[in-house]
Formats: sequence, structure tokens, C-alpha cells
Amino acid sequence: MSGAVFIETLRRTWAQTLLWACGLAFMALTIVLMIPLLDVMIFVDLLKGLPAFVRGAVGVGSDLMVITTPEGFIAVGFFGKLALIFAAYPVIMGLRVTANEEEDGILDVLMSAPLPRWRMVMEKLAAYALSLLVIAVVVFAGMWLGTLIADVTLDMGLMAQVVVNILPTLLLILALTALAGAALRRRRDALIAATVFVVASFMLDTIGSMGAGSAAEHLRLLSVFSAASAVSVLERGLAWGTIAALLALALTVSGGAVWAFHRRDIGV
Repeated sequence: MSGAVFIETLRRTWAQTLLWACGLAFMALTIVLMIPLLDVMIFVDLLKGLPAFVRGAVGVGSDLMVITTPEGFIAVGFFGKLALIFAAYPVIMGLRVTANEEEDGILDVLMSAPLPRWRMVMEKLAAYALSLLVIAVVVFAGMWLGTLIADVTLDMGLMAQVVVNILPTLLLILALTALAGAALRRRRDALIAATVFVVASFMLDTIGSMGAGSAAEHLRLLSVFSAASAVSVLERGLAWGTIAALLALALTVSGGAVWAFHRRDIGV
């Protein structure tokens, strides 16, 4: 039946998705609740006394006043350096596309059904992409709930853009992990490859931020996290060209995962 793998994948992972969504939403809620309790000017004065590369590592550029707004405080304090936590979910789900079930010895049973390999991979990826969207919506709801509890004025339209901006990066990480699982077969090898990519990309983004104004700044161009910058959304809005490019790349990499999985035997 068309869509059977998609529906079954959602059924098997809805609990994990809900847990991730609630956990991240609680973190978003907490940071919104902190806003009325903090004097952000203290942070601004502290950052003024720090070297530029330290401010870059924190996620703040030359415009320190960005964190004096509730939107800026959330962008830096929540979406900035928590990107690795966000990225962990697509890595875990990407391994489930083929690597986990193959190593557990149950993928050959699934593939004994009259189901094309490409459809199994793509329907699983579609299900996990939908779960990422669900998590993003719940995180947004957590921020909105925080504004009601703490009576904080927050531009929710701008916050929605910040949430949308991080999704293409997460979808690309999901596709890359699926590709690693399909190409390398062994779960451990795929996990190592995906983890190295995510951590290296995060470090390049951090180093590039620290080296603003120098040649090191160009290292950010090699990082997928540079496109997920929440501060850049506050300053310049959504970069639709970059978003479209990331989505096209994620779709291309997903096709690569299908190709890699189709061209080899399944381990038993």
C-alpha cells in the first residue's frame, strides 16, 4: 500500500518525537520566562569588555544591542549555541532510515515485501522530515506560552522566521546521515561519519564567528550552521535563496542515499 512505510514510521516514532519536542519547547519556555528577571544591559557591558573573538564565539557580532531585545536574547541564548542539540535529532532519525534496522537484522524481512527500495528510503525520510516540522511547531508554541506566562512582548512573526530558518539545515543533516547509513552499512561507522560532520561544521561556524573581519571568517561558508544563524534572521530577514539551495541539496543527498542503498546487498 502506498504510504504504508510513511505511516508506520510515524507510528513507531511519535513518542520519541513528542519527547524531543516537549524537551526543546520547555527549554524555549524557560528562556522566555528568564527575560523579565534579567538585566540584559549587564550582559552588554560584560561583552563590551571582552575581545571581539570571544563575542563572536558567544554568537554576537559587532552590534551588541541585538541582545537587548527579547527576540535577540532568545536568538543568541537559545537558538545560537544550542544548535548541536537540535542537530542530534536528525542524526538519530537518519540512522533509522536503513542502518539501525539493517544491523539489527530486520531490514531483509522488510525488503522481502513487494516494496521498491527507493520508496522505503524516501517515505522514511518524509516521515522524519514531518517529525522535524512537528518539533519546530511545538518549540514555537513553547515560546508563545512563555510570553503569556511572563507577560513578555515578543514578535512571534519574527520568531516564526527564526524557527523556519533552522529547518533546512536539520533536513540536510537528516539526509546526510541517511546517506552515510546507506553507504557505510554499519551503524557505528555511519554514526561516526555523521557526528564528525556535524561537530566539524559547528566548529567551523564558531571559529568563523570568532574571526569576524579576518580570513578565518570565510570558514563559516563551509558550515551548514552558518545558514541557520538566528541573529542573521533578526538583522536581515530570511534568506530565501539560501533556504532554497539547502532544500535542493537535501533532496539531492536524499537521492544519493537511495542510490547508495539500491546498489548493494543488504547485510543479514
